[in-house]
Amino acid sequence: MSELNALQKAFTEHLRDPDHTPVPAGLDKRRMGVYSELIFNNVSALLSDFFPVIKSLLPENQWQKMVRDFFISHQSQTPYFMELSGEFVEYLSHTQMIGGLPGFLVQLAHYEWVELALYTMDEEPPSQSIPASELASSFLTLSELAQPLAYSFPVHRISKTNQPTAEEPNYLLVARGVDESVKFFELQPLSYQLLHEMQQNPGLIPQEWLGEAAHRYEADDEALFVSNGMSLLQSFNEHRMFKSG
Repeated sequence: MSELNALQKAFTEHLRDPDHTPVPAGLDKRRMGVYSELIFNNVSALLSDFFPVIKSLLPENQWQKMVRDFFISHQSQTPYFMELSGEFVEYLSHTQMIGGLPGFLVQLAHYEWVELALYTMDEEPPSQSIPASELASSFLTLSELAQPLAYSFPVHRISKTNQPTAEEPNYLLVARGVDESVKFFELQPLSYQLLHEMQQNPGLIPQEWLGEAAHRYEADDEALFVSNGMSLLQSFNEHRMFKSG
């Protein structure tokens, strides 16, 4: 390792963990302290903006300890600040600290990350909804701005005064609408399965899928089962969540 590389390594190691890593030889301790604090506070402030619910749930010292551990232990794969949120979710999914944190924290972080990701995506919603008369037989693809999600906690309802104490399966569709706002829709398990399959297998024909599902689940009234499913899809179609073709 060259002298310059060795200095850069010592410099960044000190910035990550100034309490346990000495200031590199030849550098001013006071200036390094100011720089280290500035970098850490910037990261903490960004994560506070990206994960406001999590920030509100944790005592300040616990939040700062978690951010510091992220700063020290996580090897980010991107230099872009806006992608720091995804790196933080990745960190939480593997950190050993999670034992002292709420059990729902990883899923809540993922939900907050999805909201941010959808809000900042460059994609635009479909220019128009699919004609109602064509919806049942169209080859449907879910818009990139709509994400069906399955969680074992009601992450969309968590707040400082409402924290779950037990697992409770939840299915959501989180989407950015034509007004640029991000909304969530609660789903039944079958609705989630349909939208998830549409996302994984673009070009799904909804009437065919619903007919097969009616047989699979031995629905008492197949026509009513399909009709109810199409009514749900039409409500999402009005929000321009589907593409055809």
